[in-house]
Amino acid sequence: MNWSEGENGNAPEEARHDRKIKIMKTRTTPAIRAKRQIGSPLLPPGSAGAVTQWFPTHWPRIGGKTLLPLADDAFTETRFLAAYQPGKLVFIYVAGCGEDHSMPTVATGLLGLARRLRMPIHKVSVTAQVNLRDRFRELNADRYGALTTSADGYPCCDLGYDNWMAQHILSNGKPLEGSPVVLTERCLAVRLPHDLSIREFDKRMHVRMRNAALNAWLQSQAGRAHCDLIGITPREAVRGTAYGFGTIMRASQAQEFYVFRPKGFDADRLIRIAERIIHDHVVALRRQATAGWKSRAQGFGQAFSPVVV
Repeated sequence: MNWSEGENGNAPEEARHDRKIKIMKTRTTPAIRAKRQIGSPLLPPGSAGAVTQWFPTHWPRIGGKTLLPLADDAFTETRFLAAYQPGKLVFIYVAGCGEDHSMPTVATGLLGLARRLRMPIHKVSVTAQVNLRDRFRELNADRYGALTTSADGYPCCDLGYDNWMAQHILSNGKPLEGSPVVLTERCLAVRLPHDLSIREFDKRMHVRMRNAALNAWLQSQAGRAHCDLIGITPREAVRGTAYGFGTIMRASQAQEFYVFRPKGFDADRLIRIAERIIHDHVVALRRQATAGWKSRAQGFGQAFSPVVV
């Protein structure tokens, strides 16, 4: 049918509009009836995937709607090449944990949390250690992210946060030509500008991804609504880390957990975020002032009293 002419070519505009709506409703009704039911399976029974059931929750994507693309020649144009001086080498990694071969029927760690929440969750962060396995040994020693709150309101530590593993970052696209961001085995290698510190780059990356940060999202209206759907309270999923300093233990929020899928569009967004931070730092007419951040894990977090026997 030609909607500009109607069925007989001379029907009034309102009548043509009404017929159009009626036909559209008729065509879309089967699709509406076929909509998935909440909790319906996404994967075959026994699948090892983390997200196995469908829920109507819209997951946030890192970078949000404000993440803008760069021009194809962003890193080859004269303005960037004249200002960029290479500095330290850092690595962006995506990590998961929780698969325990000694307890194959129990999902622990971040894998267990992802299955409880029916959400794709990973740790995304920056390190300057060339051997990524050294960084994971540190995460294992700290049991990063194990601290949470039990269903009856007490601080507790979950199992499985001591076997962290790097995940493949499989993007659909590639970094731009001449980009200081390189996709390598299980990480992104990033050559920072000489006047951008590692910690500042790390914090700027978190700022650009904070819309998908797990702890903050759980406290949002969307996060609380999702927790209601699956029958838990947000505090049972919020993550923290208990750091030991001799006889003192201090608790800090685990801010590096994100709703993130390392295969596909989220990986492309991670590359773009890293490229955007460096490009903006180098070519911005007004440089962002260098600033320090106090580590809440080392003296500024919540303290636990030592147990005296």
